[in-house]
Amino acid sequence: MKSLFKIIVFLVIIVVFVSSIYTMFLANAGCEGEAGDIEPPRIDFITGDTTGVPGKITTITVGFSDNVNVTKAVLYYKAASADGWSEKSILNRSADIEIPMGSVEDWYYYVIVDDAAGNGPVGSPSNDGSRYYVISVKEEEVDLVHYVFVEEGTATWCHNCPDVANILHELYESGEYKFYYVSMIQDKNSKAKDRLEKEYNILGYPTCFFDGGYEVVVGDNAKSVFEEKLSRASKRQVPPLYLNVTTDVDEDKKNCITSVLIRNYGNSTYNGRLRVYLTERNSYQYYGGEGVYHFGFIDYIINEDVEIPMKGEKTVTKTYDVSSFDIDNLMIIAVIFNNESVKKYANLPDENPFDAYYADAADGTLVGEGGYNLPPEVGITNPKNGKLHLFGREIITTLGLKTILLGRTWITAQASDDSKVVKVEFYVDDKLVAEFTEPPYEWLWKTPSWFKCRHEIKVIAYDDTGKTSTATMDVIAFILL
Repeated sequence: MKSLFKIIVFLVIIVVFVSSIYTMFLANAGCEGEAGDIEPPRIDFITGDTTGVPGKITTITVGFSDNVNVTKAVLYYKAASADGWSEKSILNRSADIEIPMGSVEDWYYYVIVDDAAGNGPVGSPSNDGSRYYVISVKEEEVDLVHYVFVEEGTATWCHNCPDVANILHELYESGEYKFYYVSMIQDKNSKAKDRLEKEYNILGYPTCFFDGGYEVVVGDNAKSVFEEKLSRASKRQVPPLYLNVTTDVDEDKKNCITSVLIRNYGNSTYNGRLRVYLTERNSYQYYGGEGVYHFGFIDYIINEDVEIPMKGEKTVTKTYDVSSFDIDNLMIIAVIFNNESVKKYANLPDENPFDAYYADAADGTLVGEGGYNLPPEVGITNPKNGKLHLFGREIITTLGLKTILLGRTWITAQASDDSKVVKVEFYVDDKLVAEFTEPPYEWLWKTPSWFKCRHEIKVIAYDDTGKTSTATMDVIAFILL
């Protein structure tokens, strides 16, 4: 019995001992699970010193690791002149610092990481901001090449105007000069007429105003004169402005939404007037009917004063209904004019004074997606607008620039297209009188007109894509037997 008791006591001692060892093991294992992480986290790489641009975002990236897990990662940053640090999480290993527009001072930053066991913080290049990385802020380098803007004062009755129109378009198409131009056709658009007469105090046609009146060319001049004026205006000292115009057409092709971005890189506020010109690339026929005006003015999409703060920017957006136009034939030209005026003269050297507001920046964009399928060019080449004709021959200029026909008259037209002209129709008072599928496009008007002398001649040209263009002329005709 005594032996059995000893055996039982021994077994109890063994169980207690084993239990104690097991309990200690579990306790130690539990400690390792909660406090056994004694290794600090590591920052493996970081962006370091970098650069920034006012108005842009600088992205900071960082790589870190830990034997268990990093639970905290913070980016501290500030402008050089700021008193305290701002902070944001960088646990996803990247974070953005947006440099405000107008800020040209450097920015500083550092990063700290830590784990759940609190073995940190570990920082780069410090964990308290005593040392930091530098974002060197510099103004964005942009192409601020000055594009000259030309307003061509012209009219369809002006017999000297076609030469100037052709010179401007030839220079524009050559690409040798950085400029945009608009044909302000006085007798076809009331806003163009107001611009020329009320704001430029124009004397005669043609007259071209370069950069809002910085240079003026009156009358029909040699090509070299326009080249010299363009070159001179392009070298003007202008405020450091960046101008960009963009446009988009809605799905119904009814409205175009135009946005103009203006950035002022100058050290003072810029005040000016923004004019956005809607133009037709192929517009009205000019005098003689052998060609058309290009970039004919339709309307202002935007015409308002703007103020752009120092080192700041402004975006102006407007919607315009273009449903009545051929979208592929439209071009938008945005121009910003200075609000300070200079006394200039529309009739050189010192007559017809006007207040010139110089154009400081210009940019243009097509409205159509492709913009290459233009409508045909069409014009009535005989009779001549504003002339007296005897049996089809041009005699003299008439009073009031009326077009008068005495006797049988050949009606002739010119038509061309960037693809192919497939048909040309002649109308008198909206009645079809002739149709042609190839040149020459000419018809002899020999039907007597005894009881009606005022008529409208109309010519319609069709291209191989179905696009059309129309030329019209009002005449006083006495067609005799």
